[in-house]
Amino acid sequence: MKENIVFIHGLTGTKRAFTKQMEYFDEGFNTYSYNLLGHGDDRGKPVEFTLENLIKQLEDFFDKEGLENAHICSLSYGCYVSTIFANKWKWKVKSLCFIGGHYNSPSQLFDVFRHYWELRDEEYSVWLKKYSHDIYPRESMIDPYSIISHKIYYKYGLQLADNVLIDAIYHRLHYDLRSDLTKLTMPVLWIMGDHDHLYKSSLTDLETVIPHVIYKEIKHAGHAANMFRPSCFNDLYEEFLNNCLFEKEMI
Repeated sequence: MKENIVFIHGLTGTKRAFTKQMEYFDEGFNTYSYNLLGHGDDRGKPVEFTLENLIKQLEDFFDKEGLENAHICSLSYGCYVSTIFANKWKWKVKSLCFIGGHYNSPSQLFDVFRHYWELRDEEYSVWLKKYSHDIYPRESMIDPYSIISHKIYYKYGLQLADNVLIDAIYHRLHYDLRSDLTKLTMPVLWIMGDHDHLYKSSLTDLETVIPHVIYKEIKHAGHAANMFRPSCFNDLYEEFLNNCLFEKEMI
């Protein structure tokens, strides 16, 4: 019987962020994805973008699809949803994969979050333009990874309800995800693009937080490493999943 994988996209994205992964893994797994609150078909509509509602949405998705358990792979902010869910429903989560994941440690990334939380009363389009630029800073004059990332983030961020990205900053500043990560017992794969320096700044104590974590970097990739280098990501995730299945058979 096939095992299940649930893919969770990041802010401003949609479930299509994992199209290539779903096509690749569909032969060996049942693959699923969904749109976070305020995204997809609900893009731009008023939404109570709370962690409680996001966890309830994932719970409802498991119930709707009849999933007893699944491997969960999440992109960026999606790590908050998957981690909280995994601690609440440990027996439903077989493994976790984080792409561009981050958590509340003193870092350049969280300095940016704090700065734009303080500026949240600015006109939204102005605020978003500056915010998009600063969370994907250029490493050099020619930096395709940051250019692509901040243009996409700004374009689709404009289509969201004004509160979504600001609420997400609040969650990251005030919710202790680091504490939740220390409680994880299932296998964890953490993947970052090698050019994703700002987000990597929050991971200086990752191996202390999750001693059993498998950490990998994908070369020539930015924040959404699975989209910049899908084949490389697929290879890493496939190896991880195969090891999970092997360990299960050995028990």
